[in-house]
Amino acid sequence: MPIPDSALFLACDAVASFVREGIQAVTHDIEVTLGAPADVASRTDEDRLNLFFYRVEPSGFQAGVHPRDPWRIRLFCMATAMSTNDSNQGENDLKLLGLVMALFHDQRILPPVSIFGQQVRLQSVFAPATDEQINQIWSTQGETSYRPSVIYELALSPILLPDVERGEAPRVGAFGIEAQATTMHQPALYSGATYPPALRYGQVTLENPAWAPLVSWVQGGELFASIDIDVEATPPAGVQPELWVAGEPGINVSLEWSIWEGSRWRVEPGPDLTVTSTGLDPDEVPVALPQINLPALTIDADHDRWQLMLHVTRQYSALPGSPTLTLRSNPLLISLFRGSLV
Repeated sequence: MPIPDSALFLACDAVASFVREGIQAVTHDIEVTLGAPADVASRTDEDRLNLFFYRVEPSGFQAGVHPRDPWRIRLFCMATAMSTNDSNQGENDLKLLGLVMALFHDQRILPPVSIFGQQVRLQSVFAPATDEQINQIWSTQGETSYRPSVIYELALSPILLPDVERGEAPRVGAFGIEAQATTMHQPALYSGATYPPALRYGQVTLENPAWAPLVSWVQGGELFASIDIDVEATPPAGVQPELWVAGEPGINVSLEWSIWEGSRWRVEPGPDLTVTSTGLDPDEVPVALPQINLPALTIDADHDRWQLMLHVTRQYSALPGSPTLTLRSNPLLISLFRGSLV
C-alpha cells in the first residue's frame, strides 16, 4: 500500500512543480527531483536539478496553536545542479543553477496551491549559506562530490491532517447590549434589541488603480451590511436580495460566496456583474438594482443556523506581466436561522 500524501509532501511537491514549469524542464530534458543529493548523484547520464528540503523551522507566530488548527512552518530547500557527466559539466551546472535563481527572483510569491483545503502561497527568500554550513550539509552525503547549490527559505507552509480541523465559527451578523441585576440571569436568552454591523459607504477612490469595490444590500430603499432570514417563514430559494456595487463604471466584477453550514466554511463562485456607480449614497439609492440568487443550502433537521458571506472581486495587475491580484470588497452577510428556536 502506498504511503498517503502529507501536507509537508504536498508543499514540497508544489515547489518542485513550480520549478519544473518555470525552467521548462520537460522541453530541455531536465529532471527535477526531490530528495538528498546522494540519492540522485549516480544518474550521471541526465541533467538533474535536485531539491533537498533539509531543515524545518516553526514560523515563530504560533506558540500555542490548537492541535486541530494548521501549524505554519518554514522550509529550507537546497537546490543543486547536477548536469550530465561530460566535458561541459561545469558550464551546464551553472546554467541550471542560474535558471533557478532567476525564477525565484522573478516570482518570489509562488502560485497558490490547495493543501487539504488550505489555500497556500509560499514565499521564497534567498538564504545565503556560509562555507561551514555548506560543509555540514554535504558531509552527510557520503562520497558524493559537492555540486553548485543555493538555499532558499520557503514560508509559510501548513502542517495538518485531512478532515480533522476543528469547527469554524460564523461571523457576527448583529450585536446588542443587555444588563441584568444579578448573575442568575446569565444563562437566559438575549431579549434586547439587535443592531447590524455599520455599513461602509461613500465614494470609491478610483484615483488608486488598486481600488476595491464597495457593496451593500438594499432593502426597502435602505442600505445594509447584514440581513437576517427566518428559513421557516421565508424559504431561501425564493430570496433575491438587491445588491448595489460601486467602483469604476463599466468594469466587470465577480461575486464570491463563502457559505457556512455544518460548522464549515466553503467558497463558491457567483455570477459576474457590471459596475454602474462610483459610490454608495444612502440618500440616492438607484431604483433598478440587480437581484442576486442565493447559493444552494442544505436546509435539514440536523442544523438550525446557516450563514452566507458575499465578496465582490476584481482582478488587478500592477504592471504588465506582473502577478494578478484579487481585490475584494467589504463583506456582506446573510444570516439564516429557524425562528421557532429563537
